[in-house]
Amino acid sequence: MQSTFLGIPKEFPEIRIDYFKEQAGALPPKACFLSHIHSDHLLGLDNYMGPVIYCSPATKRLLLRLEKKSARLTRLCNEVEIEPQRIYRNLGPEHGRDVLRAVPYNTPTTIELDPSQKITVTLLDANHCPGSTMFLIENEQKAILYTGDIRAEDWWVESLRRNPLLLPYTRGWKTLNCLYLDTTFCGPSAGYEEFPSKTQGICLLLSEIKKYPEDTVFHFNAWTYGYEDIWIAVASALNTKIHVEKYRNDIFQAISDPSVYECGPCLSGYSVATMDGRDRMMISGGCLTLDPTCTRFHSCERGYVCEGRAGRQVVYIHPTVNSQIREPGAGYSRHGYSDKYGNISPFYSVN
Repeated sequence: MQSTFLGIPKEFPEIRIDYFKEQAGALPPKACFLSHIHSDHLLGLDNYMGPVIYCSPATKRLLLRLEKKSARLTRLCNEVEIEPQRIYRNLGPEHGRDVLRAVPYNTPTTIELDPSQKITVTLLDANHCPGSTMFLIENEQKAILYTGDIRAEDWWVESLRRNPLLLPYTRGWKTLNCLYLDTTFCGPSAGYEEFPSKTQGICLLLSEIKKYPEDTVFHFNAWTYGYEDIWIAVASALNTKIHVEKYRNDIFQAISDPSVYECGPCLSGYSVATMDGRDRMMISGGCLTLDPTCTRFHSCERGYVCEGRAGRQVVYIHPTVNSQIREPGAGYSRHGYSDKYGNISPFYSVN
């Protein structure tokens, strides 16, 4: 879905958010901001030559590691080592332009746009995917909140009310001049009227999985980032691992530090230094595994023959917004489905 917001907040026309293409008639930006790594928010970044882009630490680490799918599949299908074709390597230090500036959450950060103009930016967790953030942008005269993509569940909204950095606004001591809100599912369709929470969706998914024989193989179509809660819940509830391919495993290893992504250790494990400080001892291996034969739960790349799924009857699980609407972008598998070996839906939406 094409956004109607082309990245220029009217209150701060000197900046750009989540849209990086040149625009006719618009002055060049003095600073840019990226809320998360989903592709519809990355337009123009593949040949970007603009100013510094501010984002969360996880977003920076993930973005610089994203690869072209064709190269990933070539590696997997042909079992050959080829140089990673990273899509946004032009933004990293290897090109001499370390454009991305990582900013921690809940930390008001002053950015100088020019010698006479400064803004304060605070990153707030968006409850969407690893590294996703909202931006509270302020100066002495005005303030805006840009949500990016969010999932506004009750507990998350309550966490915003309790956030001391937002209290001046939630209590009415300060006023937001504008709220730039994600409206992806604000259409006229009746299917958009009600959304299950992540917890409801995951509980439904687990209850459906338990109806199948214990030797059933499952494949989660985690086509983008934001489904990590499913992996963690299934691994915890069923005492199992989730198989992913090396590319995806390496991606999550890059954000395994809890200071970068709070669920990182649960996915990728963590280690501590030994008493003498010469080595590290693994404390937790995390719930992800590279071994396709040690589990019946897979979330590896589609489009190649996985040893753990080959020759097996597989239940393919696809994301849905609710029980009627498939998650935009999830696509359809090439496999045929029957009632017995079809989709389990709904489970939960990224957005």
